[in-house]
Amino acid sequence: MYETKNRSSDGRSWSDWASGEWNEQISLRDALMFGAGAMLMLAAARMAPPFAMRAVGSIRGMAGTDPFDALAQDHQKALAVFDAIEATDTSMVTRRNTLLTQLKRMIAAHSLAEEDIVYPMLCDDAHRREEALKLYRDHAEIKVKLFELEVKPKNDPSWISDLRALRQIFAAHAHEEETIEFPRLRAALDDSRRVSLLGKVSREKSLLL
Repeated sequence: MYETKNRSSDGRSWSDWASGEWNEQISLRDALMFGAGAMLMLAAARMAPPFAMRAVGSIRGMAGTDPFDALAQDHQKALAVFDAIEATDTSMVTRRNTLLTQLKRMIAAHSLAEEDIVYPMLCDDAHRREEALKLYRDHAEIKVKLFELEVKPKNDPSWISDLRALRQIFAAHAHEEETIEFPRLRAALDDSRRVSLLGKVSREKSLLL
């Protein structure tokens, strides 16, 4: 009689039932803790590259690397991809898609760094507000034309002509930055701020590359 009173409706003893409930609570708690830990690790992993790249950029700056030379190298790398795409023909749709994706990522990362870091400094430190606004507009135009190239069939006979037109726009924009605006901003910054600039540019680019 005593034994019956100490059993639940499914035949288990109350001690067995309580132990099972406790184990389920522990399992749930462990699962929640594991999930929270995984989320923290993911967040840390996403944050680590920007911090690391900023440190690397700052070290390169202290070693004498000019941030504007680094940005000019981005221009040359992008132009090289333009040239690689231009060397394709209408039968090379897959290669055109692959290279265009690469070009978009390069330009997106470079543009992010310039728009978030360089152009505000050009406006505030070099007092080139109107020039900075023009460079922002250039970026907007380049992004629109990249989108048009992306959605247009890669075997369309006019696709390569559109690419060449975009290359000219990009090259003119890069030339204006390298010969006029970058020298103006370089002259407005002291050594410590140039070092800091390279670190910030490296951090911003790492967010997309």
